Amino acid sequence: MKNKDKVCVLGMGFIGLTLATTLAEAGSDVLGVDVVPEVIDSLKKKTCYFFEPGLNKLVKKYGNRNLIFSETITDNSCNYYIICVGTPIDPNTGKPRLKYIKNAAKSILPYLKKGDTVILRSTVPTGTSRNLIASMIESETGLMCGKDFYFGFVPERTVEGNALYEQKYIPQIVGTFNKESSEKIVKLFSTFNKQLIHVPDIEHAELCKVIDNTYRDVTFAYANQMAMICEKLGLDFNVIKEACNNNYSRNNIPSASPGVGGACLTKDPYILIDLCKKLKVNTKLIKSARSINETVVFNLAKKIINKLAALEKNNGASKIFIMGFAFKGDPETSDMRFSTTVDLVNYLKPFCSRLYGYDKTVSKEDIESTGVKSCSINEGFKKADAVVIMNMHKSHRKLNIKKLSDTSNTPLIFVDCWNLYDKEKLSKDKNIIYSSVGLY
Repeated sequence: MKNKDKVCVLGMGFIGLTLATTLAEAGSDVLGVDVVPEVIDSLKKKTCYFFEPGLNKLVKKYGNRNLIFSETITDNSCNYYIICVGTPIDPNTGKPRLKYIKNAAKSILPYLKKGDTVILRSTVPTGTSRNLIASMIESETGLMCGKDFYFGFVPERTVEGNALYEQKYIPQIVGTFNKESSEKIVKLFSTFNKQLIHVPDIEHAELCKVIDNTYRDVTFAYANQMAMICEKLGLDFNVIKEACNNNYSRNNIPSASPGVGGACLTKDPYILIDLCKKLKVNTKLIKSARSINETVVFNLAKKIINKLAALEKNNGASKIFIMGFAFKGDPETSDMRFSTTVDLVNYLKPFCSRLYGYDKTVSKEDIESTGVKSCSINEGFKKADAVVIMNMHKSHRKLNIKKLSDTSNTPLIFVDCWNLYDKEKLSKDKNIIYSSVGLY
């Protein structure tokens, strides 16, 4: 192919690696860059260092062919540079850390030439792309944005566990510096996705991503607060939610959950809060939602401890088996970043020393790094005093809970956080005390 695009993707994490493999599959020559040596070493051996369905297959197929991995950029042969590095929140200030994006942008400066295109995909505060990154490139290189190099923001929108599919079939939002920049970005992204939504400028695209995830966080918080109310009233939130939604098109109340985890929904509301603070806009709703979603898992830990105490069981000697350490189970992922299960473990550890855990996709080493002993489902139920299902992974479904609970201590506290099992059926078993989020 003549004049085939060569794309440099900076950051080989969940966002960057799935994009790099998708571009390679679409026919581009791709350079995947990451500053962590262990990451590059693994990828050079054609081994994906985290779990994402279908990803390892693509790494094996295109790695060392039209997908090359490196710790640094080595020449100026690339004509597209896509920044996919993290923007974590500083826990002390609540502000996003932009140093990784700055460093990534600085790394391309010696190699950027006329006609090249720079694209940001990382979530950033509104105005960052234009005022920080584009401005820095202009001042450091003397190249003029929109004329000498092209520039835009295309937010990542995929869900972990289904990223390769969504990369190609979920609409991509495109915000660019000018028409010429738009043409360059469309040329590349249309090689794998024909659904491109154009917004007026870069700032619109930046805010789209933050609003997307904040909306979801607020919506989940509503369900979680209603669940807390139901527990206080001795009612079942899941029954109420199903009744309210049943054949009633104006409602779509989501399920309650044991907190809201993951790298995006726990971070992006804080980016919006920080922006609103500068604009002097009230953010009580967003702050309250984040607080509720962070509180749910604390309440869950307290409920488990109180239920053990009500049975006159010694918390310190009680065995608690926790299923699901990835921040979500469906679609499946191995990502434990900001997993509410880790929060649950940390809340329980001061009171309960016998914590056991299982996850189909998370490694034994990662589970045990939390201070929990990794085990199988059968081993976990054996002589357990409490079992907690924290995510919806398919391996947690269709278990014979009655048979498994026969090996547990009685009565067994069974906390089915996602209502995977028939409450009425299990509640009839005198050796099982059934609970969920929204049902005490």
